[in-house]
Amino acid sequence: MIHDPSIATKVYNRALDTPVTITYHELLSLSPEVRSQIREATSAKRIAKENAIPTTDTAMLEDITEEEMSYLFPDEEIATTETTTNVMLCDKEYRQINEGIVVEDDFDQYYRNLRPGEQPDPKRIFVAKESAALRSIMPLVNNHLKVESILDAGSQIIAMSEDVCHELSLAYDPTVILNMQSANGGVDPSLGLARNVPFLIGPLTFYLQVHVIRRPAYDILLGRPFDCLTESIVKNFRNEDQTITVHDPNTQRIATIPTIPRGPPRIISKKKPVFHS
Repeated sequence: MIHDPSIATKVYNRALDTPVTITYHELLSLSPEVRSQIREATSAKRIAKENAIPTTDTAMLEDITEEEMSYLFPDEEIATTETTTNVMLCDKEYRQINEGIVVEDDFDQYYRNLRPGEQPDPKRIFVAKESAALRSIMPLVNNHLKVESILDAGSQIIAMSEDVCHELSLAYDPTVILNMQSANGGVDPSLGLARNVPFLIGPLTFYLQVHVIRRPAYDILLGRPFDCLTESIVKNFRNEDQTITVHDPNTQRIATIPTIPRGPPRIISKKKPVFHS
């Protein structure tokens, strides 16, 4: 009989260090954590990735047959390698998938895959034309005359040529003057502002504030104030057609109007000859 506690402790520790041999089935039955880890390592995952690296756990258990797998996991359905493959992505590929999938540009990929000397097929790649005509509409202005009006969302004002203003017999306020800068850098003052000019576009009437300009390259230019008032929506097509949908804030009515290519100005102004004495 052992009375020394230190000797008893040594005997107990030595007994704990004694190896015990058990089967896989007994180990998995006793430890749910080990069972879960082995099932996770051996279950098939459907990951479509080329140049994948197989896991070490799968390599160690690749010789286990389906019958043996059923013995290890009798209560669970095991996916076979006939339909799926166990793969593990390398760290770089795993980070790329977690950070987001990068899709290559189809146009660039098509050109890089052309053989030396092969010309690209024009039916497969659509490219922009060198130029496209500006689009216009033909509103009835001041209940008197249909005048071609260019749609220009890049303009801050609605403008009209002096000749068209006179032809329409519009009155304008000469105290409202804007300094207009042309493309060549020159600055020309406007003549005045015609207020609340009615524009009949389709079935809708809009009242616009129009600046009168001396000898511009257009008859009427519909800028941003027109787009903001009508809440316009412009739809372009590949064949250069275009439609514009406008909304009347007074009647809440909506209309879609087809546009036309821009034509020459209605009245081509000519400078008066200068006579020298």
